[in-house]
Formats: sequence, structure tokens, C-alpha cells
Amino acid sequence: MPVCSILVAASMLAAPKTRQVGPGQKYSTPCKAIAAASDGDTIEIDARGQYIGDVCIISKNRLTLRGVNGRPKLDAAGKVAGGKGLWVVAGNDTVVENLEFTGAAVLGDNNGAGIRLEGKNLTVRNCYFHHNQDGILTGWESGTVRVEHSEFGWNGYADGMAHNIYVGGTEKFILHASYMHHSIGGNVVKSRAAVNLITNNRISSETGDGSYELDLPNGGQALVLGNVIQQGAESQNEHMIEFGSEG
Repeated sequence: MPVCSILVAASMLAAPKTRQVGPGQKYSTPCKAIAAASDGDTIEIDARGQYIGDVCIISKNRLTLRGVNGRPKLDAAGKVAGGKGLWVVAGNDTVVENLEFTGAAVLGDNNGAGIRLEGKNLTVRNCYFHHNQDGILTGWESGTVRVEHSEFGWNGYADGMAHNIYVGGTEKFILHASYMHHSIGGNVVKSRAAVNLITNNRISSETGDGSYELDLPNGGQALVLGNVIQQGAESQNEHMIEFGSEG
């Protein structure tokens, strides 16, 4: 076979695939499709399926994980992958769209996350995180973390160490057009990123008993623009926004 034909065949074999999850599909649960995936694949999760206790580590890069036919509910039911989260994203350049994450809890550490990011560059769009110990929890050096058109509520833990969303000391955090509310114990939004772009959100503790509405303890560059920020009567801290208190 000519060399050019071999190269064409190899590129066809390596082309990204769309993998279907749900009733009547090849993969019955998201984690089965994730285990079979290759870099660059798209995984479409049917909202008509039930995905309870299906937790896993995502190690492939450039995956897109998307809910279809409605918004699928991923219920950890108290289970976590690697003692960390419902999905532990170890790969890079991951996109998560139109999914619901709930029920992630770690006994003892009390920081079970809907998504625990250990790779770099995460984009979350049109998702709902609720009743986890952390909605999203990232490590350090996680590149850019982008959250858009999403909702986070009733995440956290009574000791105040877990939060609706907690972004570690990474390069950039973008939070746009999202509804962040009812944190439990911790902050409604917390980020240690070097650059924070917080725009056009509703950030309100409402009847939650959390601390700050927006906590940026490491300072850095921050644009907080076009948001509605509201502190509820049960808040544990009289201040709404905290900036640079930890250097």
C-alpha cells in the first residue's frame, strides 16, 4: 500500500467520535463511554436515562460531555471517584454542557465535588450543581476555568471549608451570566485565580448560612461588573466581597 494511503487510513482511524449514552444506546452510563473514549471525542448523554452512583476519573484530553433530550441528572448518591468527586477531570481542555451534578460527598474530608479538576482548562456551560460538598473544586495550575449560564446552589459543608465553587490558584477564572446562591457554611463564590472576570451574574446567599458572597483571598486582577450581589440575613459574615486578605 502506498505511504499516502497508510497515512490517510491512520488519520481516519484516529478521527474523533461521538459516543451516545442512555437507554438503547451502546453505553448505558456516562462512565462507560468515558472509559472507551479517545482524545477529542464527544459524549452525548440522554436525559431519559438514570445515572445514579456512576462516578469516574476522566483522563482523556479535549473531551466534550453534553446532555441531550433535556438535562441529564448525574447523582453521585454519596459516592466519589478517587475519594474526590463525581467526576475527577484529570484530562486537559474539557468541555461540560447541559448536565446536572448532585450528591457528591466525602466522609472525613467533607470536600466531595460535583467536578474535581486536576487537569487544565475546563469550560462549563448551562449546568446545575446542587447539594454537593463542593460544586466545582479545582487544584492549582488549572489553566483557565470558565463557567457560563450555569447555576450553583446548596453546595458546601457546615465547617465552612467547602464552597459552592472553589477555584484554586490558577491563571484565570471566568464566571459569566450564572446564578450562584444558598451556599452552606462556605462562600457563594471563592477563587484564588490570578485573574478573575466576574460578569453579569446573580450572586446571592438568600436564606443560606454561608460566609462571603464573593471571596477573592489572593487578590490579583479582578473585574467584577454587571452583577447583582445580595447578602441574606443568615450570612455568617457582614462583608459581601473579600479581596486580598491572604496576600
